[in-house]
Amino acid sequence: MSVPDPNIRALYARLEEVLGAQHADTLMTRLPTPPDELAKKAEMNLRFDDVDRQFQAVGVRFDTLERRFDGLERRFERIEDRLDHLDENMHHMFEVMQKHLKSNTTMMVTAMTALTAIYGGMLIAFVA
Repeated sequence: MSVPDPNIRALYARLEEVLGAQHADTLMTRLPTPPDELAKKAEMNLRFDDVDRQFQAVGVRFDTLERRFDGLERRFERIEDRLDHLDENMHHMFEVMQKHLKSNTTMMVTAMTALTAIYGGMLIAFVA
């Protein structure tokens, strides 16, 4: 087993003397990592706090996006309402135009018939 720290090397050498190489290796591999290689609880808390702040910032951005989408949805609903109203108005105008067209056509045919009768009567009177 290769061990860089002189104190740990000395411990391993003594364990090897007492327990033998195989048992010393087994014991040394089961020992926890030296404290200077472990992240301190405070460091981990700082890292988690940082991650938590980042998630909160992302949450705020999502909330902002959600409000903006809600605003867009309301605007689209208003546009849809206006288009529905416009469609109703166009339909009404079409019905009014049809009614006026029928009325005007009837009036024109009646006027043409009356004029034809008048001119016909005048022609007969002129010829006779």
